[in-house]
Amino acid sequence: MAVIDHTKESASASKRFIRNLVWVVIICALILGGQGLRYYNNKAQLDQIQAETDKLYRSVLGDDIGNSPFGRLQFEYGKLAATNKIGLDPVGVLAALSRPAVESVRLEGLSIDGKRGRARGFFGPNVGQFDDYINAITDDEQYYFSLEKQEEVFGGLTFSLIVEQK
Repeated sequence: MAVIDHTKESASASKRFIRNLVWVVIICALILGGQGLRYYNNKAQLDQIQAETDKLYRSVLGDDIGNSPFGRLQFEYGKLAATNKIGLDPVGVLAALSRPAVESVRLEGLSIDGKRGRARGFFGPNVGQFDDYINAITDDEQYYFSLEKQEEVFGGLTFSLIVEQK
């Protein structure tokens, strides 16, 4: 009977197994390394896109963009679209006229016809501050105010302003 040397055959099979295992580990490591590199590049690109998007949101909405800036943009757009359809907001016009007002200003009438309006009022007795008031309201962010006419009357000035949406 012939005796087969199993130790030599076993050692050879073990070496083959280890060599194959090393190649499988190297190939898996290369695949995982490639996927990791791909993930890193995609993450860097996504971070850059997110930073640019946030920069655009901040340029429109200010520093506090909130949790849902896209929803807020849609809301602001809806307000602007409604304002363009409706025309001037009387409360907004009154607020714009009141912000820089001093005690000398008295608004006597406001008429709004769509996208244009006319405000009439009285300024007195400190007529020297009238130009400051007019300059202050012409710097308003929402409305254009232009002086239509002014007349000196006993104790002050009567004035008429034209207002339009910016």
